Amino acid sequence: MEAHHRTQDFEETDGDADNLHLYQQLYSYATHGNTNRFHDTIEKKLQDPNARVQFLSRRSPQNNTFVHIAVSSGHAELAAEILQQHKPLLLEKNFEGDTALHIAAKSGDIDTTTNTLLREARGTTNVENNGDVLTLLRMKNNEENTALHEALIQGHQSIAKCLIEADPTISLYTNKEQKSPLYLVAEQGLVEIVKLIKEKAVEKNTKIQGKSPLFATILGRQKKEVLKIISNMEANILNSKDEKGRTPLHCAASIGYLEGVRFLGRRLVDSHRKDHCGNFPIHYASSKGHVDIVKELLRHCPDSKELRNSSDQNILHVAARYGEDNLVKYFLKTVEFQSLINQKDNRGNTPLHLAKMYRHPKVVDLFILDRRINLKVLNDRGMTALGISESTLETSIISWVC
Repeated sequence: MEAHHRTQDFEETDGDADNLHLYQQLYSYATHGNTNRFHDTIEKKLQDPNARVQFLSRRSPQNNTFVHIAVSSGHAELAAEILQQHKPLLLEKNFEGDTALHIAAKSGDIDTTTNTLLREARGTTNVENNGDVLTLLRMKNNEENTALHEALIQGHQSIAKCLIEADPTISLYTNKEQKSPLYLVAEQGLVEIVKLIKEKAVEKNTKIQGKSPLFATILGRQKKEVLKIISNMEANILNSKDEKGRTPLHCAASIGYLEGVRFLGRRLVDSHRKDHCGNFPIHYASSKGHVDIVKELLRHCPDSKELRNSSDQNILHVAARYGEDNLVKYFLKTVEFQSLINQKDNRGNTPLHLAKMYRHPKVVDLFILDRRINLKVLNDRGMTALGISESTLETSIISWVC
């Protein structure tokens, strides 16, 4: 809102035709990178230092300064010239909350624009004069992204490395989505940058806030090398579960990420952790029909087959409820699961009851053809599975996902 008022003030108070013409001239020079003309015009027509600063501080309709305009057009030399005239423009934001460094990071221009802005922030070639550099690097736009966030979102790895070297701590700053740059590189599997951040930013007592980078690694289905590096940081991660209480193993099991389950499954305690809905990782794998994931989880924790969720449902209940016929078929043909076949949940429903309730005819047929199925089992409403009619389906169905 503040930026909007500034633009309005410009429109209302600067009606002088000569000044408006001069502004449009300079805007054009900034857009096209006419450094000499911009410089000569400023020197000739704005000799008074105060008038010069006031004019250079003007904003475009989108609240861009001349530095924003020069940088967005890729004219680093001109941006440097303007900053030498009025350095505070370096920290000014436009309507999107972007500084000139945000714009440079989005564009991917490291060799000229980004390094020019960092040099101008220092005001000298002495790298120890870092005050303005750190301020600039840590500034956030309206999405609460730093320039490093923007570089990674746009896939500009060279710029990201440059910014991390300048200030490693920004690797852990979170944005509006609670994602840090470390989260983004973990999600993208950028091994070199993950290593750089671990070396430069993550010390023994460092606290990693926001969304867990380990979740990002799982969601991105990254290779074991990235998983290993990020998991070594786990003691630093404040939020080891997501907003639904799910662990990384829940996540890996749900998306069918076998390498992730193999890696995480060795931590046996995670196999026996419930989320806020009362579901274990093996229930997630069962609900999606991931036969290979179920096998892997059982390889690490054979007793997982006995786990029941908050609805008192075993893994066969869950597979049947979601119509995962391949997994149901696997359970039925494997002797070790036969004790699950006629078990009841907290409403007295067997897996066959759930298959019938949720209209999964393939699964119903698999059960009916199995001699071990007790077709006479009654649920808490006094119904056998085959006795469930269309009229009772709507009132019988219950939700598994919270």
